[in-house]
Amino acid sequence: MRNNADEFNQVSLPAFQLPWASTVRPDVHAIHAELFEWSARHELFRNELERDRYESHRFAWLAARYCPRADRVFAQWSADFLQWFFMLDDVTDGLAEGPQHATAVVGKLTAMLDVVDFDEMGTQPVRGETAWWDLCRRLKAWVPATENYQRWANSMRLWLLSVGLQLFDQVCADRSNPSSYVSYRRYTAGLSPFIALADVANAGPITAEEFYSPEVRRLEQLAVNVIAWSNDVLSAGVEVQQPSARSLVTVLKEAELDRSWQEAIDLAADQTYAEIAAFAQLAETVRHVASPNLAGWIDGCQDWIAATVNWSVLDSARYGLTAAASLDDREAHKSHDELR
Repeated sequence: MRNNADEFNQVSLPAFQLPWASTVRPDVHAIHAELFEWSARHELFRNELERDRYESHRFAWLAARYCPRADRVFAQWSADFLQWFFMLDDVTDGLAEGPQHATAVVGKLTAMLDVVDFDEMGTQPVRGETAWWDLCRRLKAWVPATENYQRWANSMRLWLLSVGLQLFDQVCADRSNPSSYVSYRRYTAGLSPFIALADVANAGPITAEEFYSPEVRRLEQLAVNVIAWSNDVLSAGVEVQQPSARSLVTVLKEAELDRSWQEAIDLAADQTYAEIAAFAQLAETVRHVASPNLAGWIDGCQDWIAATVNWSVLDSARYGLTAAASLDDREAHKSHDELR
């Protein structure tokens, strides 16, 4: 249901004000270059047009913003993973036009699930499968302990399975219930895998007791909501043009037939700001008793929140909010006017 999508041209998007700054790693251009060499080796792009489109998305900049303190090996892995992740997400999202599309998507998802479960590829790998196998093996070699890899792997399993739940919802219903959407969006956003690595990317691994404590689980939930919902708002101009794509904005719009696009945007933004405030308050409370490593994990969550907004608005052409960040090396050390 996408009635009067043309009216979205009159909508004003919020300039999200965040209590955390976002910086870009100085090696972002080198990360970007290696990312596209890696993508070529794994034949991720079907043609030059697709390659150019993904190059304009500047996933190296997103990685360079969300892990500014990590070593270069992890930063490079993160950029490669982000490009692979978004490419698979683009293939699986918005394709629930009927059972045939859904079946094809489920086949791709289960192929990726088998890789992470069995550490091996199928006899006839689908596009992106060799890259995915490479990513799994590289991360397993980099993390300090099996526990860290398994936290990430379990989060990836939940993401792959949650996309199937979203497909089921799209095939079976004309519209999503906002409450149901919020529930599965926590997983379809695919953010928990990144947050599961926020400790090792910063001050070092946190203990299982810390990771699974109620306060840390709540902080993750809030961070995921902020990142997912702010992305839903900032990408709304693209989402509303895709008949089966769903976001917090489209779900809120469809929940009330007389609700305007601007009202849906404003409501989604208000909900996002409420989660930002709740995260900031709880994070401050936890920091008072946190170990240095747990404080680093909180830093990583804040980096992710700020990175998502700043990358969308300043670096990437993915959502049509800005031109792609310059690939001119002379621009590498020039500062951006960051959103605060």
